[in-house]
Amino acid sequence: MTENILRISVSLESLEEAILSLGITEKRKLLALLEAELFSAEEDSSEDIAEIQAARADYVAGNYMTFDQYQAQRANYSA
Repeated sequence: MTENILRISVSLESLEEAILSLGITEKRKLLALLEAELFSAEEDSSEDIAEIQAARADYVAGNYMTFDQYQAQRANYSA
């Protein structure tokens, strides 16, 4: 079986314009594709990926500290 490959050159401006014209569903699909590509390109270990997923889950659950809260906590330690 032969594989047909098409390679095209697109300016960054044209690509940006095309992305901005997409609907939210297509943008989410594109984001998932880009994240998958970036993770595979960086060759993250399964431990790294697990940590990222855990951090995202914590954020969604509200388990995080704002920068203002962090600064207040640091000020209390210094005093």
